[in-house]
Amino acid sequence: MLSGIGLIIAIALMIFMIAKGIDMITTATVTAAIILVTSGLNFWEGMLGAFSEGAGGFVTSWFLILGLGGIFGELVNQTGLATKIAKSLSQALGAKRVGLIMLICTFFITLLGINGYIMVFVLYPIADNLLRENKMDRRLLPFLMICGGANANSFAFSMDICNVIPSNFLGTSLGVAPGLSVVFSAITCTCYVLYFNYAQKKSRQKHSEAELLAMYVDNNVVMKDEELPNLVLSLLPFVVVLATVMATTSLGTSTSLASALLVGVVIIIVTQFKKIKNLKASVKNGASSGLSTMLTVAAVIGLSKILTQAPAFAAVQSWVLNMTLPIYLKTWVGTMICGALTGSAITAETLFLESFGQAFLDAGANINALHRIVAEAGITLNKLPNASPVIMETSVCKCTLAESYKHVVIGSVIPCIIAGFIITMMATMGIIF
Repeated sequence: MLSGIGLIIAIALMIFMIAKGIDMITTATVTAAIILVTSGLNFWEGMLGAFSEGAGGFVTSWFLILGLGGIFGELVNQTGLATKIAKSLSQALGAKRVGLIMLICTFFITLLGINGYIMVFVLYPIADNLLRENKMDRRLLPFLMICGGANANSFAFSMDICNVIPSNFLGTSLGVAPGLSVVFSAITCTCYVLYFNYAQKKSRQKHSEAELLAMYVDNNVVMKDEELPNLVLSLLPFVVVLATVMATTSLGTSTSLASALLVGVVIIIVTQFKKIKNLKASVKNGASSGLSTMLTVAAVIGLSKILTQAPAFAAVQSWVLNMTLPIYLKTWVGTMICGALTGSAITAETLFLESFGQAFLDAGANINALHRIVAEAGITLNKLPNASPVIMETSVCKCTLAESYKHVVIGSVIPCIIAGFIITMMATMGIIF
């Protein structure tokens, strides 16, 4: 009983701390401590054992990859590669197709493993200017940042951590069950664009152009056309990185990701050297950003280890295992529950796979389908208000949850639930490709 109450208090406090802008490392540590105390577990054994070992194991595996990812993202930002691609898309598709343009940009940047903490700083000024130029409602900016990238988090061959975690647990390649990922993303991407256009139309009916323009709080500086690289050289690092991942996937996930990111960094340095103001500082800042993300995620992984030891979580585990549902629906629901509890796709996938993965494989689940469904389920309820990316990206866009969050729910969370249910039913019927 006390364990259950403690778990509820811990999760509620976690949501409160995230909403107040407290960093995720502190939040995860405090939450873990409360769970240990209320569960009657040995505090120091838990913190120095399970929590530290979980965090340390993640750091050991991801140190080089996230460090290289941070450097790659920093160089992409400084050299204007993403800006050039976004402007080229705007010219080709028409500036008014802001939703589609930002979907393409966020999708492919996320596909290459540049995490949302970096992506928002790269793309926010571009999106803000595109919306201003077309006199659109800027309160949809967090939706553009959060939901566009989410469509690629768990796509086949994605280098994002959400697609990598199931690979590490199950020994699968990053590209398993690509058909299921295509169906999922086709549904969510279509909903994303349609909802953005609908929301902007409704906003124009309620507000005058002057009122819409008055919502803009600053003048973001975007590199001028003459300062940008040409389109071919802008695309080259992204194409080569993705091709390297696909070509080296048989070498193992870690080797494949590290190799691809290293190649990408080298290509940017060679082709854009004159645009890099200070290479030493760029490498240092990029690595610091990537490793800061690594420590944040490590703390979340440590928290997941504590959660699995709590008696209250054992009750949740038993409930999931005993649900009278087909195995893939259990997978879908179970992972979403973990995501709702923690507000983290990473924790959701880790908790589910550690708690249920082997049992479901023993029960006859297709390993490729399990990978894909867990990955897609992880990004479904990780966009609740207790999710740190939601808070962070909303803050960077200078919006509030009150004015922007409904767009995230309607335009992404609900479509993800629908798309996930469809691919889950496909797998249940044996349609796995």
